[in-house]
Amino acid sequence: MTNLNLHELLAGARIYDLGQPYWQGMPIHPFDPPYQYLLFDYHEYVEKDLGKIEPGFSHAIGMMITSMHAGTHLDIPIHMAQDYKVQGIDVRPYQRGTGFVDLPAPLHSMEDVQPLVLRAVLFDIPGVQGIDILPERYSITAADLEAVVDKHGASLQEGDCALIRTGFGRYFETDAETYLHKWAGLAPDAVRWLAERKPRLVGTDNLSIGVPDLFDAHRVLLVENGIYVMKSLMLEELAEEQRHVSTVVVLPLKIKGGEASLIRPIAIA
Repeated sequence: MTNLNLHELLAGARIYDLGQPYWQGMPIHPFDPPYQYLLFDYHEYVEKDLGKIEPGFSHAIGMMITSMHAGTHLDIPIHMAQDYKVQGIDVRPYQRGTGFVDLPAPLHSMEDVQPLVLRAVLFDIPGVQGIDILPERYSITAADLEAVVDKHGASLQEGDCALIRTGFGRYFETDAETYLHKWAGLAPDAVRWLAERKPRLVGTDNLSIGVPDLFDAHRVLLVENGIYVMKSLMLEELAEEQRHVSTVVVLPLKIKGGEASLIRPIAIA
């Protein structure tokens, strides 16, 4: 496809930024190391050296220290395991201090994740219930998901991306306590409803996906079914403009041996 044709194809479409910002002090899962960003080089420091080559010239260089599960990120199956197994494969022999190596199919690490351009269905659960945000610790059921399909006629197909909106994404920058401990999420029957439809990716606007079972959603999606998971999204604009079907673009970093990646996802609709 030429650039001209691509431009024509996107004419009239809007780009929705689904990513949250990264900053020191943002809500991080208690099991994970804290996110840190600092300036390694300051303009006034390096100008003393660079200025000798090019008078007045200087630069700043930042450095980031983080887990790959801070803020908006993509998890792939090897992130989690049950009895050390992922999709029936014991992952222990493939772990190294620098990441995973020589994984047998269908397992893989981040460098083998292709750019994701997927049809996406928005499951705006509070929207279909006529409310702005779900109650604290609300468990989204399979019936809730089906109610969205019935109302908007947008069914989830194999290979799609399911976007689950609870409304709690708004707290990411303003209320870490609520975001980390009071989120609404998927009940076990809702997780299995999704898995049965074989999406490529499930994305949520919270951090831990499942309610009340914290790990059931990870086990079913990642470990048992090999479905990618995308967390800490911002889905408010997509819901406000009732974009029930869109095209989601996710470009993870090609981290050799990695089990996850920070991402900047967008939706086109």
